[in-house]
Amino acid sequence: MDLKELLAASSLNLTETQISKADKYLDQILKWNKTRNLVSRNLSKNDLAEHFLDCAVMQRHLSPGSIIDLGTGSGFPGICLGITDPNRSITLVDSNRKKTSFLIHIKNELGLNLVTVKNVRAEEIGQINETNIVCRAFKDPAGLLKSLKNKISKKNKIILMVSAKENLSAPGFDIEYKESEASKILEKKRGFLEIQMC
Repeated sequence: MDLKELLAASSLNLTETQISKADKYLDQILKWNKTRNLVSRNLSKNDLAEHFLDCAVMQRHLSPGSIIDLGTGSGFPGICLGITDPNRSITLVDSNRKKTSFLIHIKNELGLNLVTVKNVRAEEIGQINETNIVCRAFKDPAGLLKSLKNKISKKNKIILMVSAKENLSAPGFDIEYKESEASKILEKKRGFLEIQMC
């Protein structure tokens, strides 16, 4: 299925403008990927459309408030959430300068005014004040929680994208697995770990 078909099959209810921005985003990834190595060279536009859907449906798992995307890479899920939820403040963090220059370009190109891009290592960030912390394929869940422990409080909600159900337990954290809406549409295992400090 292409992007439009995938989004139509979801409960996202995006406007034509949002769908057009999503389409442009995927085209720009393919264009920049020729010189910047943003994603695997083998990925087609339909593969990227699946990634977009996968990230965009995270929206229903977020708490109200701002978002920080750690190790965002080419903008999955941060840019996807910026397109689907343009009134939310989103900070994208990545240490790779080639990727952050792409993110700055795409933020400006798509008019995502509430998106901020930071070219730093996630480990260099101090206290995290954004309400939602999102991650996709950045670190293994246990390692991530260990690195975040002293940077977050009970007001933060962490949402990690996972491809299969994970029975993760970490002292001091409540962890719940939720199946993603994308699993039924893509017919692939997709889910989220919703994590908060107890």
